[in-house]
Amino acid sequence: MKKIKLIYNSGAGQSKFKYFLDIIIEKFMEKDVEVSVFRAGDNTNLYEYLKDSEKENIYGIVVAGGDGTLNRVINVMLKNNINVPLGVIPAGTSNDFARHIKMPDNFSDCIDKILTGNIQEVDVGLANDKYFINVCSAGLFTNASQKVDKNLKNAIGKVSYIIAAIEQMFKFRPFQVKIETETDIMIEKINLFLVFNGSSAGGIDTFTSNPSIQDGLLDIVIVKKCNVFDFSAVLAKLATGTHFDDPNIIYLKEKWLKITKTKGKCDRPDVDGDEGPNFPIEISCVPKRLKMFL
Repeated sequence: MKKIKLIYNSGAGQSKFKYFLDIIIEKFMEKDVEVSVFRAGDNTNLYEYLKDSEKENIYGIVVAGGDGTLNRVINVMLKNNINVPLGVIPAGTSNDFARHIKMPDNFSDCIDKILTGNIQEVDVGLANDKYFINVCSAGLFTNASQKVDKNLKNAIGKVSYIIAAIEQMFKFRPFQVKIETETDIMIEKINLFLVFNGSSAGGIDTFTSNPSIQDGLLDIVIVKKCNVFDFSAVLAKLATGTHFDDPNIIYLKEKWLKITKTKGKCDRPDVDGDEGPNFPIEISCVPKRLKMFL
């Protein structure tokens, strides 16, 4: 009998997943899979739950939650060399990485896909000392998931992110950065940057061109400082995937980059919806670092 460790965040995605928990366990049992369940919270010890997974011959670790929950599990696994395949059930608010790997919206269909056993090695990003699976970002809109009130998020879902983003627009000022890659150095005043291992952020999946989590490269989108009219046009282009030749956009594919804030104010970078490391920030692609059910 195969063994699965299921980690779920009871507060993710308007707290819906917990109402399906018994059905999910029954579905695994029908497939002759033994399930242990861990309820993840702000102060729970994921390491204690996961540390002996290989000794226990665990077939897979399955995370039901959003990008932030997935990020926390991945960091525990990779920093402690827990080499067990990881599966995702999109039970969060945006589920950007789950969208990138085309996980079904239906929980039961997710289990079927995970148990087909299509295990592949995928890339992850590393921002200073913190891993990310989907995106590392900073600037306007990028930390809306951190700023939003949790009660509001649970009540209205993605709309809460839009409210938080609108509030930011009236206070935000561009900031200057030095951007170093393996082949170039540039200094720019910018509104925001996004460094993708995946391809989607805030429910939008048109930021990148031919995205892959198996190419050893990061997709980088930088929006330069521009006036409000040009910025509105840039946002429209980002939403439709027509921004790649816009003069206000820098688009790169790189294995490594370093971003140093040189002037102005900016909150700490965000990694997969959680607070990331301080500037300066070195971001690299770590090829084939994680096993996943795809």
